Amino acid sequence: MRIKLQYTIKAILSGVDESVIDKLNFGNSFIIQKDSLTNGKLCKEFDYTFIGIRRIYELSKLNQKLEVALLTKKAEKEYTVKEIIIDNVSTLNYDQIYPYISEIEDEELKYIDETMRNIRLFSENCFNIKEILFKFKIINLKDNSTIFDNIYSKIPLPDKIYDNISKLHIENELEANKLNDFIKNINAKVLSSNFSPELLSQACFLYDQSYTSSLETIRFLVSIIGLESLLINSTTELSYKFSRNGAMLLSTSKEEYYEYLKILKKIYMKRSKYVHAGVTNDLTSNDVKQAREILRKVINTILIKNISKEELIKELDIKGYI
Repeated sequence: MRIKLQYTIKAILSGVDESVIDKLNFGNSFIIQKDSLTNGKLCKEFDYTFIGIRRIYELSKLNQKLEVALLTKKAEKEYTVKEIIIDNVSTLNYDQIYPYISEIEDEELKYIDETMRNIRLFSENCFNIKEILFKFKIINLKDNSTIFDNIYSKIPLPDKIYDNISKLHIENELEANKLNDFIKNINAKVLSSNFSPELLSQACFLYDQSYTSSLETIRFLVSIIGLESLLINSTTELSYKFSRNGAMLLSTSKEEYYEYLKILKKIYMKRSKYVHAGVTNDLTSNDVKQAREILRKVINTILIKNISKEELIKELDIKGYI
């Protein structure tokens, strides 16, 4: 039997403002539109009461009208499945269909999760998705009749964003184009980088952990670890090489170099005090933000340069300002 699986995906976006409605292109046939926490159909689909959905998504509202940004997608796929005989009646073998549903969910979930993290990699923002709703409908292609409707599943995403981080705001069309191009191309750039796809992928993972790790010290340290993996290729003079290489890579003038050098020395000193002495009383949320911001800039600069780590370290060794 030939069947068609029609499916709808919905997710309420958190950590965004109204600018994403017209400017953010999430890709992969997803669209973003306004909905409302007062929409009874939306409450029913997500299996919440009016009070329940307000409690879960109060911080996701775009305005006082309780509107939210809703990520949606409608798609379909065709399959061939065998029929089975039950009580002398030919019927659909549902055991064959459920793996197809699971496969679709896994593919879409992977894309959503990666894109969510790439949006956070583009700029300092608290873009997040708490859960994804899937709805499936099975259609018999022989006569276009509905075999089964309203197969729902709701998949939670584990990330919680810590610290006081600004919502994703897209200032204008130029910024929108930059972000949308970044979403479209970042994965391919990482995987094809001459630097090291493995190191860059790990650095991107550590960068995202600086948003979501539950302890402030861990949010700070993962950024430093990511920077160390990208900027250092020896076991000696770590503090000096860490600070100098980072400052040289990101600066375009003597004044900028010394400013980055000062920041990098400070955060590396705090890293060392924690690692070697367990001292955390002078760590601030601004330290976490600075370390994360520098890691993001280093990752993106390395992607633009697109040279091997050995070539980059050599270039930084001989670079200087007169």
